[in-house]
Amino acid sequence: MKEIVVKVNDMVGLHARTASLFSKKAAEFSSTIKVYGNNRVANGKSMLNLIALGIRQGMDIKITAEGDDDASSIEALYKLVINNFK
Repeated sequence: MKEIVVKVNDMVGLHARTASLFSKKAAEFSSTIKVYGNNRVANGKSMLNLIALGIRQGMDIKITAEGDDDASSIEALYKLVINNFK
């Protein structure tokens, strides 16, 4: 299992557009991906679960991945978040 903590710097946080981009990227991997933030946990492959976390700009999230491609999935998702989902 791999994990990383990253700050969400997008102006509106983890909302519909960014959650959609995150979940689509997460779905490219076979690993189980979870996102922790705001005292909640979400399935990283579920846009609605991610939105329900209520993550705003400046908040930290922890991303975990467990599976055959955990290292590559963590790296890709980390890059997505630090590049403001671009």
